[in-house]
Amino acid sequence: MKVVVINGKEIKGCTYNLKQMFLEELKPEEVVEYYLPKDAPDFCKGCKTCFMKGEHLCQHYEKVNRIWESMLDADLIVFAYPVYVLRTPGHVKTLLDHFGVHWCAHRLEPKMFSKSAAIITQSIGAPNRQAQKDVKTSLNWLGISHVKCIGFGMMEGVIWNEISLKRRNKFRKRIAKFASKFKNLKPRKLRMPSKLYFKLCKMMQNGLLKKTPDDEDLSLDVKHWIKNGWIKRK
Repeated sequence: MKVVVINGKEIKGCTYNLKQMFLEELKPEEVVEYYLPKDAPDFCKGCKTCFMKGEHLCQHYEKVNRIWESMLDADLIVFAYPVYVLRTPGHVKTLLDHFGVHWCAHRLEPKMFSKSAAIITQSIGAPNRQAQKDVKTSLNWLGISHVKCIGFGMMEGVIWNEISLKRRNKFRKRIAKFASKFKNLKPRKLRMPSKLYFKLCKMMQNGLLKKTPDDEDLSLDVKHWIKNGWIKRK
């Protein structure tokens, strides 16, 4: 099993240790890791170059594509990050913004259909769900149907070594059960909600194709859908 991990911070504290527990339980053959914000691209400037002319022309392409290619090569994609003010950290969102060109509404990558993803979050005690939703929504629109989440409340403090051994052992038991869902991982099939997104976007791209009689005037998105055999001229 190949795993790529997007770490939501560089400090090796609570989030890092929870992620390490997960990897120790999973025992993948290969792991590639990125640490944000160090490995993250700068903010998307909204120039639309990726949509209109191609993502390779984005000024942040080198950093974005490096992570994207690792995701395409992996069987399991892991996002591990702390909860910031009840939501996803900004540098994680910044990375996801750059993947918008690969959303279902644009140039979906078919390799994503078969992948699984895990989201691991932690907070001092605040709810984790909304912070997980930001990333899960993006992954679903990227074509990944099988996304599982787990969140932890540290409660005793924000410094890992100050958390009691008893509580850390409880964390390990929960993470072991979570990791078991990804052992003996097999390629997945597209399912809801990604399947619904795909159908809706197929209708949209078909509509754009009908409105554009000259092939030279077709957008990169429509050409991508034709190339993958998802739509065609009648």
